[in-house]
Amino acid sequence: VSHELRTPLTAIEGWAETLQTGETDPKTFGRGMGIIVSETERLSGMVEELLDFSRMQGGRMTLTMDKIDLLAELGAAVYMFSERAKNEHKYLLYDEPAMLPPVLGDINRLRQVFVNVLDNALKYTAEGGTITVTADSADGFIRVVIADNGCGIPAEHLPNVKKKFYKANQTVRGSGIGLALADEIMKLHSGSLEIESHEHVGTAVTIRIPTYEKLESGSRGAGKQAGRPAEAERNPKPDE
Repeated sequence: VSHELRTPLTAIEGWAETLQTGETDPKTFGRGMGIIVSETERLSGMVEELLDFSRMQGGRMTLTMDKIDLLAELGAAVYMFSERAKNEHKYLLYDEPAMLPPVLGDINRLRQVFVNVLDNALKYTAEGGTITVTADSADGFIRVVIADNGCGIPAEHLPNVKKKFYKANQTVRGSGIGLALADEIMKLHSGSLEIESHEHVGTAVTIRIPTYEKLESGSRGAGKQAGRPAEAERNPKPDE
């Protein structure tokens, strides 16, 4: 992680010193400023992931649970990455269902899950590759599958990919926190995040979350919050 944090800092410092001399031409100046901005955003994202995971591990992350339209959030996440996919000469295909039942969840955290998984799919898919997104509902659960035909994950690394700071491919940028954080968020929603992968073939991430109706019926049937995200997790203890 220290290496991943130092890399953007080194780029920012190097270009800042170069531009500070005042001896760069307009083209070089624009390029340098672009790198400073993009590396600052990348660094900020990694720091935020570290803070989020720390809060979650310490039971200090507050979830704002509402009845939400998961289909709209998934569509927004796919759209957000569509331009990047074009620029990287990759195909991002979304088989959008006509409708999905609502869920009980934190809209920002669920969006974070989609963003983390889509970002990984694009990151590990080569130019000309394809990422497909599908969604359906059955038996009281919504299932979202984000699959790619990228490099895949070696079998010996697969059991560890959801562990904090673990990276199967050390040559690809990233903190190694994204999937671990997404997995924890899904657990807090009484859902799951499962990964199936074959090296040199591709990876499929399956996200499952109970529907709002399933949680409500489970609560009524058991006379308590059965099936709902745990109360302690939905309303964590404050910072001490």
